[in-house]
Amino acid sequence: MKGAIRKDQLLERVPLSEYTINQMEKNGEFPKRFPLTNRTVAWNVDEVEAWLDERQRNASAAQRDPSLAAKFEANPNHRKAAERSALRMAG
Repeated sequence: MKGAIRKDQLLERVPLSEYTINQMEKNGEFPKRFPLTNRTVAWNVDEVEAWLDERQRNASAAQRDPSLAAKFEANPNHRKAAERSALRMAG
């Protein structure tokens, strides 16, 4: 028998926000939930653990959201921090 976990247990095991998990699931990048009843869903614990194991093995394969780079560059606090870091590296 395969184990199932509900959302609260999933969020304890996977250190991501509920929003991020939902987005990744919609994009096919996270295990799919399945219905237990018409009002309750769960995730296969083996699939979730396999997903976590794969992430640990291939940490460098995790891709950053390209829209975040534009937001990062547009934020004046991030630009100042990058400038200070570049000055420290140069001098």
